Amino acid sequence: MFGLSKPILIALAALALVLVISGLVYGSVHEIRSMVNDAAADAKALADQTWTARIEKANAEANQKIADQATAVIQIQADAADRVNAASQQLEELRKRNAALPDGGAIGLSADRVRLLPD
Repeated sequence: MFGLSKPILIALAALALVLVISGLVYGSVHEIRSMVNDAAADAKALADQTWTARIEKANAEANQKIADQATAVIQIQADAADRVNAASQQLEELRKRNAALPDGGAIGLSADRVRLLPD
């Protein structure tokens, strides 16, 4: 064949076989690396989604607690305002009752004025 000796032909055939095997190995390694990179990217994306979901859940829970606390504060303020208004009305009533009592020119507290004092 082409005037080459048998050992050279065997060497060329062996070289061709080694090149073909090398190409197959390189292609296989390249494909495996590609698969590993894809798997790593998928794993990273999944981890990112998991942590994003956990963070969003924690934020939602924290926001709910803040809203609950704000509602409690509003209720406490409303109760306090009601108590202040009630106390103010009682004080105004006592002032009116005190002003309605006669002075009588007496020194000290009269029995009627003493009755106006809180217990």
